[in-house]
Amino acid sequence: MRLPPRFALCHLSLVLGLAASLPVGRAAAGLAENYIDAELRVVDGLEKQVDNLVAVAEEAAQGLLRGGSLYLAGEPGMVAELNGRAGGLCGAKPITPDKPLPTFRSGDVIFFSDYGDAAKTIEHRSRELVAGGAMVVAFASRDNDVVQKPLPKNVRVIPIEMPCDSRQIALPSGAKLVPTAAPAIAMAQWALTAELIGACRRKDRQLAVYLSIFLDEGQRRYKRTAGLLFEPDVHPPKAERGQMARAYLKDVRTALTTVRRDEAKSLRRAAAWLLDASKSGRNVVRNFMGHLAPLEAGTSGDVAFFTTMVHSTGNEGAAWIRQNLHEGDVYFFLGYQQNEDGMAMAASQAGARSIFFTAKRPGPQVANDPQHLDINPHWPMTDACLELPGYDVKACPLTGVLGLTYYFAICAEVAIR
Repeated sequence: MRLPPRFALCHLSLVLGLAASLPVGRAAAGLAENYIDAELRVVDGLEKQVDNLVAVAEEAAQGLLRGGSLYLAGEPGMVAELNGRAGGLCGAKPITPDKPLPTFRSGDVIFFSDYGDAAKTIEHRSRELVAGGAMVVAFASRDNDVVQKPLPKNVRVIPIEMPCDSRQIALPSGAKLVPTAAPAIAMAQWALTAELIGACRRKDRQLAVYLSIFLDEGQRRYKRTAGLLFEPDVHPPKAERGQMARAYLKDVRTALTTVRRDEAKSLRRAAAWLLDASKSGRNVVRNFMGHLAPLEAGTSGDVAFFTTMVHSTGNEGAAWIRQNLHEGDVYFFLGYQQNEDGMAMAASQAGARSIFFTAKRPGPQVANDPQHLDINPHWPMTDACLELPGYDVKACPLTGVLGLTYYFAICAEVAIR
């Protein structure tokens, strides 16, 4: 498996904050809940700083309404999560590390994410990003130096309630695993996006939002809105200050607390299946759909017991399973809307177990198969959850934040055993 590189486009001074490690001798029960609890603390912290989200969103909206552009920079996974995403802003533009920086104009806004990886080197382009004059919104740990030190006049910070080194588990070998940073910062960026939509609505403008391509027959809507920053003919109802961010964070909290309460046993069962297969030397396959999760696979703090990474679904996915899986293997699928019964049945026929996260529940045959574990992720069929009165789609997806949270919650259960 080829792993994506990490690049830092902006200088955020890093303070290595050691994660609160779990004692090695601790019983396995509760590790999944501990990980979910860490993400719930991020929700708490964001809810407490809604006024800050509103202030930053108002300032950013003013720039965009003057003709500015919205750019995405920083962690590759975070750029992918907000770019071309169901429920995301159609006009967001990625800044990639292998291309020259654009010439920034007055009114431009840059979302910059930093996981707090002390091993990263600072590149010369970091200074260029801030020096360009655009408004830079930095999403970083509350322990990051950038939160504590005087800021350049064009930088705003959304501090995240997590240590700078967010990896939760320390092994006797010294390895540190299961970081909380990616879901946490994604959550913060979507919360600000929600409030940015609200700020523009208070100015009688609707930011263009993508519909999931799985719900967009013929991709007609996608073709109309691709690259569009504002809808030209939509005059939406006004949103109260803080309303959009609070609504999005409430949905995140509801999903996380529901899974913590109702699905923790299933998360541990999934961990047991993965552990059994790994210890037996079997093939342990993961299939991540989406934007954030595929780029996080194999990066700092991820576990090493998966043997294969695939991306195929539907008939193509079922064909791959029939050709490659055998007795005792495990297939872990982090999906979107589809129930993918065909892939689950193909795995069972091969003698393999399957673990699926999708919005749509399986049919009776798959639901009653002891070789299949369906875990309800509690995200909606639309993926995006934020209601936008007077507009045809919802905004701000849940799958990136929730899916990666569930993945690492399961990994925590496996890693410590």
